[in-house]
Amino acid sequence: MLLNFSVENFASIGKRQSLNLITGKARGKSSHLLKAYKQSVLKFTSIYGGNAAGKSTIIKAMHFGKKMILNGYLDKRFMSTNRSNEVWSRKPTEFIYTVFIDKKIYEYGFTLSWQDERVIKEWLVEINSRMEQKQIFVRDFTENRFELKVNAKNSEIDKRLSIYFSDASNEKNILFLNEINSKKGNLFESDPSLQYFKFLYRWFLTKMKFVYPNSSSDLGMYSFLNYPENNDKLYNCLLQLDIPINKMSYVDISTEQAFKDVPDSVVEEIETDFKEMYQRKDIQEGKSISVVMRLGDNYYIIKANADGIQNIRTVQFTHGKHGQYEFKEESDGTKRILELLEMITSPEQDVTYIVDEIDRSLHPLLTEQLVSMYLNPETPNFNQLIITTHESRLLNLRKLRKDEIYFVTNRNGESEFIRLDEYEYGKSRSDLNIELAYLSGRYNGVPNIIKYEDN
Repeated sequence: MLLNFSVENFASIGKRQSLNLITGKARGKSSHLLKAYKQSVLKFTSIYGGNAAGKSTIIKAMHFGKKMILNGYLDKRFMSTNRSNEVWSRKPTEFIYTVFIDKKIYEYGFTLSWQDERVIKEWLVEINSRMEQKQIFVRDFTENRFELKVNAKNSEIDKRLSIYFSDASNEKNILFLNEINSKKGNLFESDPSLQYFKFLYRWFLTKMKFVYPNSSSDLGMYSFLNYPENNDKLYNCLLQLDIPINKMSYVDISTEQAFKDVPDSVVEEIETDFKEMYQRKDIQEGKSISVVMRLGDNYYIIKANADGIQNIRTVQFTHGKHGQYEFKEESDGTKRILELLEMITSPEQDVTYIVDEIDRSLHPLLTEQLVSMYLNPETPNFNQLIITTHESRLLNLRKLRKDEIYFVTNRNGESEFIRLDEYEYGKSRSDLNIELAYLSGRYNGVPNIIKYEDN
């Protein structure tokens, strides 16, 4: 789970800003909390602010950091420094993630030089239950400091690890966390004491999922389609949201039908990816794999084995007595709901879902209900949800804790994030109407609108 994320000098963010998911001064609603050692951690965080204040910036920064970790190198096309002051163009950009994985806390961070397009610092620290820090490694090109404080149980493995780290210390455009996980998986199998390198990398790969309002993302692949055993739960959620879908039918289609609008080169690439996926050691011999994939404006469940694609199915949604419809025929709001229901219906655990503009294409009551369903203590989950939103109906201390609400404002070209429980005493007393206070500008999270008199 994510405990904290900090970033400095990224787009509208200048000075270091943080999303802290450790509980603060708020009390109550224990069902909204998870545990990391003796610390209580928030399952839900909402971010409010006017347009262009910087709500989406911190989401994009989190996602950029994830992609940097998975790719291993800096891609300047997707990064920019703060432009409010020329000084920022010469300063580095820093990303820090504090996460709880496999019953341990890790702080992992890296610093980038935007001008030189290189990594100038990278580090990993383990934090124990007494909050004591133990350095695992640091690569600091500014101070010429390269330290790997890991002792593998096997001397041969220890030697290999030292060689990998030494090689990485000569490469200024890569991340060691990526390097140690790229084609070196047998290292972890040979020495389980090094598994945390793999666990940390795979958390970013599989447990940190993003949804954006108008573009594809690594969440929202409608993974629930791959779990028909959970359909009753899905139908119940749709009923609560007044979405008239009461059945999903899985229909076999030919490869030609599924790929009719897809270039041959892309089809070949898909088939190659499936074969490579199947050859991974964590897939048992003879067992098929099943993946949900979007092609065009429809979703398909593709089943494959070592020989390639075996079977393709699509889904039709039944609207009571009003007929069956393909995914592409559903409204934008229904598509959005189906996308977001993954965080409620998926059997996955320890996932951090990050949703930008959760209220896009949704009626205000649906946004409110969706969040209520996620936080329902009668159907507990062990995931996290971070959202940006304009939906002020959620600003109610009967629904949310003070530490579950962030306000962001833009001052002189720099975004500033403040959690509700961090405001000075009296500004957020428990009996205050937070929604009204927010809309009236008390928390500086609303646009400054020039008002015109009615004629």
